[in-house]
Amino acid sequence: MKARLQGFLASAAVLAAVGGLVLLVRPSEVARSVELKTLDWRFRRLSVPERHDPRIVLVMIDQPSLDRFEKDAVYWPWPRTIYVAMLEFLKKGGARTVVFDQIFSNPSFYAAAEDDEFGKSLKKFGRTVLAQNVTRGGEKRPISALASGAAALGDTSTPADIDGVFRRVPLATTLPSGKTSPSLAAAAAMVDSGRRLEDFHPPLEGGGMLVNFHGVSLTGDPLLKTYASYPAADLALSWNDIVEKRKPELDPALFKDKLVFVGMSAAGLLDNRPSPVAPQLAGTEIVAAAADTLLNGAYLKPAGTAFLAALILFALLAGGAASGLADAAGAAPLILLGASAALAAAACAAFRRGVVADMVAPQLSLWLGFAAASAYNYAVEGRRKRYIQGAFSRYLSPEIVSRIADNPEALALGGERREITIYFSDIEGFTTISEKLEPERLTKLMNRYLGEMTDTILASGGTLDKYIGDAVMAFWNAPLACEGHALVACRAALANQKRLVELAGEFDRSGYPPVRARIGLNSGPAIVGNLGSARRFSYTALGDSVNLASRLEGANKAYGSYILISESTRESAGAAIETRELDFVMVKGKRRPIRVYELIGLAGETDGRLLAKARAFEAALELYRRRRFDEAEAAFEALPGAHGPDHASDEYAARCRHFRAEPPPSDWNGSWALTEK
Repeated sequence: MKARLQGFLASAAVLAAVGGLVLLVRPSEVARSVELKTLDWRFRRLSVPERHDPRIVLVMIDQPSLDRFEKDAVYWPWPRTIYVAMLEFLKKGGARTVVFDQIFSNPSFYAAAEDDEFGKSLKKFGRTVLAQNVTRGGEKRPISALASGAAALGDTSTPADIDGVFRRVPLATTLPSGKTSPSLAAAAAMVDSGRRLEDFHPPLEGGGMLVNFHGVSLTGDPLLKTYASYPAADLALSWNDIVEKRKPELDPALFKDKLVFVGMSAAGLLDNRPSPVAPQLAGTEIVAAAADTLLNGAYLKPAGTAFLAALILFALLAGGAASGLADAAGAAPLILLGASAALAAAACAAFRRGVVADMVAPQLSLWLGFAAASAYNYAVEGRRKRYIQGAFSRYLSPEIVSRIADNPEALALGGERREITIYFSDIEGFTTISEKLEPERLTKLMNRYLGEMTDTILASGGTLDKYIGDAVMAFWNAPLACEGHALVACRAALANQKRLVELAGEFDRSGYPPVRARIGLNSGPAIVGNLGSARRFSYTALGDSVNLASRLEGANKAYGSYILISESTRESAGAAIETRELDFVMVKGKRRPIRVYELIGLAGETDGRLLAKARAFEAALELYRRRRFDEAEAAFEALPGAHGPDHASDEYAARCRHFRAEPPPSDWNGSWALTEK
């Protein structure tokens, strides 16, 4: 009896320790991020679209609206007369309040009189709200001609949660002057309802009020459709129809007594945000949902401490009971699965009632409680080793058990010799680019560039080793095998160069200088594995093959090329790629010269003119190696005129002149010392 009591107390202590651990882990970024994803699942699965406020409608500047006006040579940003027409249309329809989720911080590009007309139209309408932003890159407010006509200004500074998803909207923002400005959602609710900011009492947590999304209007699951939405162009053109005594495309009565949010959903206007109900949601719809929450008091409240404690206690007891009944066939899985379902159901039921309860902490308590109690029984009491192993294999999916967890020895320092293809790249003229850009803009450019380059590498099955400033190091065929890794690496390099060409227009529009990358590829043996110290290490590659790839990247400068590959990579990739042999070089640290090639494309996909130029270059190269320097120089100099400027041809023409003046030794094999790094 005493032993049983001691065992019970020991098990209780183990479960209590698990509960304490869960509470300690709960505030961590990882736990919060997972919890937020479960909240998103509840929004998508449990939201009731019928609960949205039908008085709220959206007027969106979508891509079709932009296209319709562009046909008449009216480009973005639109003339203010279009907004005046929209306001007049809404006023005729009897709209109650109009909110513009757009910062008119610059005068009209067309005429100053447009701003005065728009300002008068705003004042004439009465219940209008304009957007401002006081934190994002400095203050941005509507110009005075417009601000003076609005009933209120609302701040659009809305921070995302830790996982980059927008779920919360602040009630107010403190201006640099010390004054308080309502958020755009709060300003809309104030103007529409006639209430003051202090009349709203939402729970504020984690940077603002948790928005009660009832669904999504513009994208996503049509079953979750909420607010009615209309293209902005339809309103403006319908007002023109009314002025010209024609039947309008839209009936103004559709907007009678409505709270109208005018925003942007066209992708190019960059106002879409990740949200719980859609991967990309118009920022205006988030503001509208927040205003809906405020106007109707449909606040989502965090569950109290007592409710969370009750769920965790139930989970720990269920986990302990499942471990204690391991002998009874089928009892443990039934208890675990039943308790897991009950915990999830409790959180879902609470959400339906406007209460947000943790889903992760109770579930973690259940499974960790079961695991800890079972481990205690095994380690201290020697109970059921085989059963515990079988239980874990049945209760935990293979996806949860990571490679490191399955193979703890993988955490040990050390490596293995593998045949890999190594990739090095950096940005041409990066120092000049960095000197021209402010730190914030340079950071934004680098994040976009590195993100695009990395996405291509990872999508091809490559392993990202590290970033070194603007440089990228990656490799293929480790830790997972990659068949034809040399060809795969070549494809990735070409894809990244193509992607940079595609991004050129975007970078130019954003005011960035041109971005070109030089890439070096080499295939060969290397040591790959967890290298470093016992306290800090990383999975990386070392060896002469890695050094050669790095040198090839730098050697692009000597030839004016952008993808330089080694002889081994060329041979491994085979006939699937098109190349131009550039040189026979002596690399520092190597005893024998190697051939290097410019990668120009894939077989069957490369411009015939490039291929013809490559073959002509190689013919001139053969004359050069046979010491026929006069003929070689003429052939190299003919290349730029016939096929466009070519730095490699200029380089070889200069070498020919050098060797005519100072002939190479009799045992010269056509090689050249590679000094670029």
